[in-house]
Amino acid sequence: MRYSARPRDVARAHQALAEVSRLRLLEVVRAHREGLSAAEAGAEVGLHQATARQHLEMLVEAGLVVRSAEERSVRGRPRVIYRSSGEPDARGGDGYRLLADILASMVEASIRRPAEAAETAGVAWGHSLIERPRPLERLPRREAEERVADLFDRLGFEPELAGARGRRRVLLHRCPFLDLATEHGSVVCSAHLGIVKGALEELGVSAENVTLEPLVTPTLCIARLAS
Repeated sequence: MRYSARPRDVARAHQALAEVSRLRLLEVVRAHREGLSAAEAGAEVGLHQATARQHLEMLVEAGLVVRSAEERSVRGRPRVIYRSSGEPDARGGDGYRLLADILASMVEASIRRPAEAAETAGVAWGHSLIERPRPLERLPRREAEERVADLFDRLGFEPELAGARGRRRVLLHRCPFLDLATEHGSVVCSAHLGIVKGALEELGVSAENVTLEPLVTPTLCIARLAS
């Protein structure tokens, strides 16, 4: 894997992404193309507005997020809006991918069963990334599967639901971590499987028989949601 960013820029991106809260804020900002205020982004990840703003400013300094004043047609001080930099191959993107590569390599080298550990971590993140149903709400499995597909759409996988009831599949046409998955599939793909399982569990649906077939073609992975 080749990285073109200058060492100083990569180090700055590493510092920005060393905190889990900033990673979550970055994903939230990337999922909202229209942009978010610090208060809105903080609410999505459970952070106070002031804390979220501090983290977002670090992401701005690292080149991962851009800041602008909201356009307003009425009187009043415009809000500050944060958006994704939109440059996945720029310095921030290089730093982000390099950090992910380092972490995947570390998991493979230092953990006895890296695939199991990655899946367990993915399950935990799947629970946190999906919106929990309201109290006493019982979702039909089909709706839960659609919500999981929507989650992967927000994460950049370009998903497509296919198959009949009991044989539903999510066709993932674009993996944002394709280069990492090629080199560290046991970690990256297992984490993605865990996200599917965790999201379904959070929605009150069994994930016992869920499987993931990575790279069925060079641009397609298939998550099987068998009930």
